[in-house]
Amino acid sequence: MFLKSSRLDLKALDRKLWKLVSDYVRRRDCRRPISNGSGFCGDCITCGKIWYMEDMDAGHFISRNKKAVRFDFKNINAQCRGCNRFQSGRQFEHAKAIDRKWGAGTADALLIKSKQPCKRGRADYLVLIEEMKEKLKKFKA
Repeated sequence: MFLKSSRLDLKALDRKLWKLVSDYVRRRDCRRPISNGSGFCGDCITCGKIWYMEDMDAGHFISRNKKAVRFDFKNINAQCRGCNRFQSGRQFEHAKAIDRKWGAGTADALLIKSKQPCKRGRADYLVLIEEMKEKLKKFKA
């Protein structure tokens, strides 16, 4: 019983951390103010079209199933829902855009990192959640 409860706790912490990371990435990448002052917009990393921040996803280059890069900020970028959800993330274009954004070889480094084992415990999640809350404060101030 304890083990099952512990797994549920980790899943809840993972969901909470993902929500914070997703919010951070979209705020980081969507910094262009909308002319009427009602929010921000940004470019989709893969198709380049401009979208409102609320209409963007935090899209992964390497699948979020790969735990080592699940919360890696270089692996996650603002992406329109069309590219992320309906075109499987357009991985090839995403890789090229990551190298332009973060430097040549970044996509390859993420691929290598994604193959590394990664196990997070409750304490790891709690630390990461607090770090994300601090990072988000700069956008909400």
